[in-house]
Amino acid sequence: MPHRDDELNGRDRTIKVRGQTRTYLDRRRVGRRDYYLLEPIGSAFRERYLAFDPRHGPGGSFFLLQVWPAGPSTQRKLRLLSRLKDDCLPHAEEYQRRGDSVEIVMTWIEGISLTEYFENIRQGRRPPVDPGQAVRLIRGLASAVCKLHQKPQIAHGDIQPPNVIVTDHTSRLVLIDFGSAWATESTAFRDEGDGLHRCYAAPELQGAGTPVAGFFADQFSVSVLFYQLLTQQLPYGGLGGKAGRPEHVGRAKDSLVAPSKISDACRALPRSLRDGIDRVVTRGLELDPDGRYPDRHAWLDDLFEVYARFRLTPELSPVASTLTRVIHWFVKPRGGK
Repeated sequence: MPHRDDELNGRDRTIKVRGQTRTYLDRRRVGRRDYYLLEPIGSAFRERYLAFDPRHGPGGSFFLLQVWPAGPSTQRKLRLLSRLKDDCLPHAEEYQRRGDSVEIVMTWIEGISLTEYFENIRQGRRPPVDPGQAVRLIRGLASAVCKLHQKPQIAHGDIQPPNVIVTDHTSRLVLIDFGSAWATESTAFRDEGDGLHRCYAAPELQGAGTPVAGFFADQFSVSVLFYQLLTQQLPYGGLGGKAGRPEHVGRAKDSLVAPSKISDACRALPRSLRDGIDRVVTRGLELDPDGRYPDRHAWLDDLFEVYARFRLTPELSPVASTLTRVIHWFVKPRGGK
């Protein structure tokens, strides 16, 4: 729950936000600035708010305010985020300890969550992502994730649609929640709601014994998103990472269908591109981590190779690709099916 601002008890909790009057939940002072919490964002398991600073920039600015537990792990995450410079990762503006927690103010990313993005596609409110755009988006996200796995190695551990923002104009995917990130050597005692959405979490995080998270687990989660962008489905017949659980692994082991067998847009690609996408996606989705890409260099090299082929294929120019995608959208029956 928010920390109540005693000075505001009994007062009207409204503020002008870019010309509109809005009610706020609480006011937090972090560093030298006051942030007005407008609404909770995302997971119910962690505190995360859309915040507004009326004195930042012309007309005020939005921020993401998160509350993490105080401790060495949070300090490591903050040091890492302060050093990383990537358009697909958030930037920590400032932070302050309050009791047994740390309040972190991060840049606000204009866009919608990948959850809402997928729902808009399902409801026919926007066209599906064309394969070339999907490759570009995932290549950027994978590159950012790989930066986390440089020393000191930090596993994100919660790569799933609610924690990924599709920026305006679909220019990139941005990770917004690092509250469940952890050092790769400290991966035990995790459960649902703490970075373990079972459809997106790697199978090795869901079995018996001590889970070992790291590059392989994050690679699997990104690959689930890649598959979903291409097909609007979860891999392994909708099971995703649950396919590796003991009750499913027997029948799910050979049930992964390549994107080109599902997506008309993938199937229509030149064979080299179609096979390249299928190879990158299915390898990243191997239930056994030993079957996935062995390191970030191999993964990014294959993604870049497919991305480069799209750019070098004349018939897949941005104009032709967009026109094909729009035509497909208009001729496809809509209505939530």
